[in-house]
Amino acid sequence: MTDTPSPGALASRLKPAADTDDVEMEVEEALGRLEALPDLPVTEHVQVFEGVQQRLSEILSNVDDA
Repeated sequence: MTDTPSPGALASRLKPAADTDDVEMEVEEALGRLEALPDLPVTEHVQVFEGVQQRLSEILSNVDDA
């Protein structure tokens, strides 16, 4: 048996799981806004898409800053 850690074990040390869970939750929340589309007039879809895109951009920026 070897004491060499696997790539997965090394990667898990780089970022705490809680941070990943928080980011995933934020992404799911942002994408959840798309569920309202069927109930909205098509003319309002662009506004929803832009809002979701903006939120996802913010989330990714926060991940990059961390």
